[in-house]
Parts: sequence; C-alpha cells; structure tokens
Amino acid sequence: MTEKEKYIEDVGLFYEQYGLPKMAGRILGYLITSESDNNSFDDLKNSLKASKGSISGNINLLLNQKMIEKHMISGDRKSYYKMTLNTLENILESKVKSVTQFKIILEKGLQFDLSIDSLKKQNLNEILSYYEFLENEIPLLKIKWEKSKLKEK
Repeated sequence: MTEKEKYIEDVGLFYEQYGLPKMAGRILGYLITSESDNNSFDDLKNSLKASKGSISGNINLLLNQKMIEKHMISGDRKSYYKMTLNTLENILESKVKSVTQFKIILEKGLQFDLSIDSLKKQNLNEILSYYEFLENEIPLLKIKWEKSKLKEK
C-alpha cells in the first residue's frame, strides 16, 4: 500500500469513527490528495475500487454536507468533483444546523408527560441546555477564528 493509499484509508477510518460511511472519508481523502480538481465519477470508482452505488451515495452525502463541489468542463458531459474551498465555513454551518435541529427534537420530546422530577427529564434538560450553549457558541468561534486570521496578516 502506498503512502497515498494509506492516507486515503486513514481518512476513511476517521470518518467511520464518527458514524459516517468509511467510503465518504475515502472519497474525501482521495480528493485531498488529488493533483487535479477535475476528478470524475469513474476516477473515484476506479481509484478507490468501489461500486457505482457506493461512490454515488457517498458523493451525494459529501455534496449535501458541502464538503465537495460538483462541476462541469465545457464540451464534456461528465461531472467532476473537487474539495470545497470554504470547507471550514461549511462544516461550522452544518454543525450549527444539526445542533439546532436536534435541540428542536429534544424540546418536542420534553413536551410529553414526563414526571417533573424524573431523572430522564433532568438528563434531557441538561442535554438541551448544552445544545443551546453550542448553538450560541459555534457562531462566536467562527468570528473568533476570522479575527485571528486577520491578526496574522
């Protein structure tokens, strides 16, 4: 296994540790290490030795997460993929969105008739408080990050 192949597998394993498909991580690892921004579906399928279905589903996942971009080349009917330039911004935006959505789910769950003093209700309220904290803090981290980049210039 080459260093590049090992790296691609490591990115896949990293993704897998956090409950995401290993193939999505492998695709991302491939795009990170690719010398070209014009990586076709077939390039990914052949290089990663994966099925069409696996590549297709995981490309869609990465597109939805805004981790990768799809683009065309004039005169060519194929779609090509590359890393998104503003990946960090997209990751933070995605995290805030997921935190907000889960917070709404928790709020709805707490509307059910749980006894006021139940340990379950206390735990759910603690989790809800944490998600409210994250919802407020993640955007502030982005602002802090941008300020630190300005200081470096």
